[in-house]
Amino acid sequence: MAGMSLESVNWVRLLAGFVFLYAVLQGAATALNSTLGEAGVIVGALVLLVALAVRSILFSQSPRASWHKLGLDKPNLRGLLAAFAISAVMIGGAATYFAFVGYDSIRPNAPWLALGIFAQAGIAEEVVFRGFLYGHIRRRHRFWRSAALSAAPFALVHLTLFATMDWKIAFASTVLSVWLSFPLARLYDLGGGTIWAPAIAHAVIQGVPKLMIADRYFPFFWIAAVMALMSLVLFIRPSGDSRS
Repeated sequence: MAGMSLESVNWVRLLAGFVFLYAVLQGAATALNSTLGEAGVIVGALVLLVALAVRSILFSQSPRASWHKLGLDKPNLRGLLAAFAISAVMIGGAATYFAFVGYDSIRPNAPWLALGIFAQAGIAEEVVFRGFLYGHIRRRHRFWRSAALSAAPFALVHLTLFATMDWKIAFASTVLSVWLSFPLARLYDLGGGTIWAPAIAHAVIQGVPKLMIADRYFPFFWIAAVMALMSLVLFIRPSGDSRS
């Protein structure tokens, strides 16, 4: 990498590490057939260990420093409260829909699947997208620029949905994934630069439609409700943050 500035080298390392971690995440989920979180605990543990190794190797950091940089420290209470509050409102919206429209059933082993979804969609995805990618950018730029820069790779990897879903749902899900980059990044900031608050919200967003078997209109209702409700997070400003 002779002739490249340190900043350029760091960008190459960051993007290379991101692509590798996403490949590990998707590869493990596919190999273990964990579409509903069936093997989510294994996937989450694997991604976490690999992310610590990748961060340490690429940026010459100790495991403890990598743990901190990946946003795995104890979160701020403010971030957790925001995540629990918005998650409760989203679940309430789904419950209201089911009360009026009804649903077919709840998937068997729902508690185990919920744990797997939290480990895979919550912890693993947030380690990759917020802890590794957004967190690195955020330490150098203001909130909106950081969230926008991290949204592009987030959107690109979600284009794979068109291979497995009806195009209308895949399109709506891709739009949702781009927009979610911003409120999830805000929850990361509210949590003091940790992944736990966005992991909670992310798990609820993916968990509700995966655990509940409902009519064909529910995915569209859920996407619209999530976009509207998660937008409220953007009105909360992290205390003491002058780089919003």
